[in-house]
Amino acid sequence: MIDPVVAARTRVADLLERFARVGLQVVVLAPPDATRRAARDRARDAAIAAGRGDLLDDATAAARETTLRAFARAGFSGTWAATDMAVSVASASDRVAAAAALEEAATAAVVEDLVDDETVEVLRASVNELVRSSGVPAPGALSALATPTAMAIRGPFEVAVLVAFVIVCAAIGVTIGAGAGLTALILGLVLGGGLARWRSRPGS
Repeated sequence: MIDPVVAARTRVADLLERFARVGLQVVVLAPPDATRRAARDRARDAAIAAGRGDLLDDATAAARETTLRAFARAGFSGTWAATDMAVSVASASDRVAAAAALEEAATAAVVEDLVDDETVEVLRASVNELVRSSGVPAPGALSALATPTAMAIRGPFEVAVLVAFVIVCAAIGVTIGAGAGLTALILGLVLGGGLARWRSRPGS
């Protein structure tokens, strides 16, 4: 039979390894509320009672470090190339919220065999939401502009508008500079993609 502490360490290691592959250019996450704090307190009490207090401290510290490394990797985003936003758009509060979410998930990994299912679910919910939100392209990211919805051309009028827009951007590049022309092109694609997505919604 596997030692419960060894199993808990393995769960924590697996969690941190999976999270290390998550990109964090965008964070859509609330800070801990009363429900999450209460779940964390219950988990800490259970861990201490079972002799896993040191393991819990190590796990949460490793979670914070893993979050910092993830944000460091996201410090420059190639998808924002040629813009002045080629950095992670996460604020300081976003980083704190992400670290708290991973700490809670690490706590769940330590005590999942010691506490009730509801406590485990609460502790894991935020990091699951973080992982889902991290899959959303950064606002204005070039990768988002390449989606079929954003780039859909629906008729001759839109083809004419696109051609005219490219001509205008080329003229800007010739008269003002290539950088200005490229910036105008990117901004136009962002606005055009947003308009296309708005028009694709039901009732728009």
